[in-house]
Amino acid sequence: MVNGITEGISKSIVKKLEELEDIKVERSEYASAELMQRMADITSATGKEVSVYVSRQGDIISVAIGESDRVSLEALTMRRSEERLSGLRCLHTHPNGDARLSSVDVQSLKKLRLDAMSAIGVKNGTVSGISMAVLSPKENNELDALMYYCADVERLPHAEWLELIMQADSQITRTVIFDNVDKNERIMLLGHDEASLEELAALTDTAGGTVVKKFIQKNRVGFGSGKLHELALYAQADNIDVAIYDDELTAIEQRNMEDELGVRVLDRTALILDIFAMRAVSGEGQLQVELAQAKYALTRLIGMGTVLSQQGGGIGTRGPGEKKLETDRRHIKRRIAELERQLAALGQQRALQRKRRIRQGVPQIALVGYTNVGKSTLMGVLTGAEVFAENKLFATLDPLTRSCSIAKGVEVLFTDTVGFIKKLPHQLVEAFRSTLEEAVYADILLHVCDGSNVDMFRQMQAVDDVLGQIGAGNVPRITVINKCDKGEAPEVKDGVYVSAITGQGLDELRDRIISILNAGNRKACFTIPYADGELLAFIHSNAVSIDDEEYTEIGTKISFVMPSEELGRLEAKLKDKGILK
Repeated sequence: MVNGITEGISKSIVKKLEELEDIKVERSEYASAELMQRMADITSATGKEVSVYVSRQGDIISVAIGESDRVSLEALTMRRSEERLSGLRCLHTHPNGDARLSSVDVQSLKKLRLDAMSAIGVKNGTVSGISMAVLSPKENNELDALMYYCADVERLPHAEWLELIMQADSQITRTVIFDNVDKNERIMLLGHDEASLEELAALTDTAGGTVVKKFIQKNRVGFGSGKLHELALYAQADNIDVAIYDDELTAIEQRNMEDELGVRVLDRTALILDIFAMRAVSGEGQLQVELAQAKYALTRLIGMGTVLSQQGGGIGTRGPGEKKLETDRRHIKRRIAELERQLAALGQQRALQRKRRIRQGVPQIALVGYTNVGKSTLMGVLTGAEVFAENKLFATLDPLTRSCSIAKGVEVLFTDTVGFIKKLPHQLVEAFRSTLEEAVYADILLHVCDGSNVDMFRQMQAVDDVLGQIGAGNVPRITVINKCDKGEAPEVKDGVYVSAITGQGLDELRDRIISILNAGNRKACFTIPYADGELLAFIHSNAVSIDDEEYTEIGTKISFVMPSEELGRLEAKLKDKGILK
């Protein structure tokens, strides 16, 4: 069907207009020579503008004759959210031979949020040149139009102009860093493993999205064009806003999936970064998340080759100028350097705090584990402190340290850490390295597992992998099987079975902690004369635990546990004093 003003147009011309819809533009082409010449022929014959709307797949979606701003895209199936580009580019002819875009053309570009607007100059039946404009956001959230021109259509820079469209789409929709899952957005999940897709659904719920459809493809070679075309029909029928792929996508893969599906596409990494951005509370946590986002964004910027110069808007702005891509890349790299500097300073402060704790001789115990296994709840029960806990993934991002006495005279520090997950983005591991080091320098790791989860062993392996990455693989470890009140948990060698809700198994856990702390320690009992108070002070300073202390007629009788080396020094002092024979 031909839109626009067709009155007074001969049937033969109308037929030629209809035949334009059968032309297929290659996906590697911005506009084919055949299409432009056929449009020029019709313009020469009628003296009127001819407009076509081309999808990113290269299909001619609509043809019109008359003014280029007369076609409304609201009824077209490719029209997507007003917050992103339409997925269509408009090519139209100028009968006067002038290929420059008019103010009306630019307004149509902005109003319809087209991928691009092009004017094709037609002179004496031939194409005299072509211009192209794409949208670019300004600091005040208004949209500007960046314009490009090519006089020789035989040498049209197809790849560069197509890349400019994708760069504009990335900026307009903010998919690089700020592309989040909005509350109640309708989500389609794509993946290759059922258990992993269930976890992706939980992540989506945490981000605030509503999962409408799940599609599993057993082979792991990705979703082909045919399958994506089929899924695009589901996306349209169910009003899908976002498709989330259960793995990491390259920028090109993401772009191609968006083209095929006609909706916004996120990968697993972007979703997790989104959740971390929601959950980060402390200044350090927010810096760490922003650093991870920036490193992820840097991988989204694709080289465009030699792009034609932007047409300047005044004196001093003409000429080659600087490619927008290079400007973005340098800006992100500068921001990464600044974030790393700030985090390094905070890391030094954390290291000093850690050294002070070590000098005080208080044992450090770090709780690690998969996300949402109950680490925060368990820590709250063990320490008696109020600790934020929620039945959501990544409820805890900022490490929290609390001291408590787990037995008479045994003071320890517990630290709650960020939860791990399968396919934890490496950007996050790097950004959170300084806080994850709490596990590296701990005396004991409590590896907390969810005994009610059928996928527990896979989750344990994911935690082991991350601990290995950060250098905490050899720290003494207790495997704690939590939530055992919910049913029979899998058997784990040397595991301690507990319930943070009912208190089951917590005494055994405390005994296991004390047993590890006492490894290499010795029990002793001495009566220290009241006149030798410095010896009693030595015991209190170096003992792992004080079991009993009794005041007798001749002195203080004290029973304690002390590292063998320190106990040897004490015994030497006692011999010098004649207290120990």
